[in-house]
Amino acid sequence: MVFKRLSGLFGERPGATPARRGPFGLGLGRAVSFDLLRLKLELDKLAMQPPAETLVISGHGIAQLDASALIHRYYNDDNTILQVLCSDGIGDENIREITLFHPWDEVVPSSPAEWAAWDGTNGRIGAPAFEADGFHFERVWGEPATAWVPPAEFTEEVAAGDGEPRLIHQKIMPYRRQVGTLVENLLITVERDLASRDRGSISFMIGYGLARADVTPV
Repeated sequence: MVFKRLSGLFGERPGATPARRGPFGLGLGRAVSFDLLRLKLELDKLAMQPPAETLVISGHGIAQLDASALIHRYYNDDNTILQVLCSDGIGDENIREITLFHPWDEVVPSSPAEWAAWDGTNGRIGAPAFEADGFHFERVWGEPATAWVPPAEFTEEVAAGDGEPRLIHQKIMPYRRQVGTLVENLLITVERDLASRDRGSISFMIGYGLARADVTPV
């Protein structure tokens, strides 16, 4: 999976060259470290162990959210993601939100009926709550009493080497739960590579918000 992945969840505009740079001056081949002390204090309550404290960037994704907002995603080979939401440019003053995600689970529905149960109107993606492995997450968008909220959609351009960037269409729905002093985020994503004929997959990413001071380019 790639994010195998708007306002309030998540700059240059998407470019055709893998040498592009984003927030913190990061790009392919660079590394970045994180201060995860706040996560370590809540380890026994988290849905999964936090990712490593250093991420070596092997993929850089950019998605246009609206006329003035871009999301940058820095991937490593294990699909851990540093996600940075920017307002207009890529300077520190333009950074609005930083989240560190890593993979939790993946589902590949095998029939139209299974896809509809997940991704259709009134399906599991967009329901008020999501439960798995004994953990209960509440939907971020919409009123709690609203029975179903449609996912947001966008296309992410992901550069990962010297070839052409991949275009990944995504439908996303964020959930969250309180874990001590932390908010544990769950991002459910239906994604499909636009160059592929397969129907895609559904990924589940666990994420934690970071402050700018928690992120250090290496």
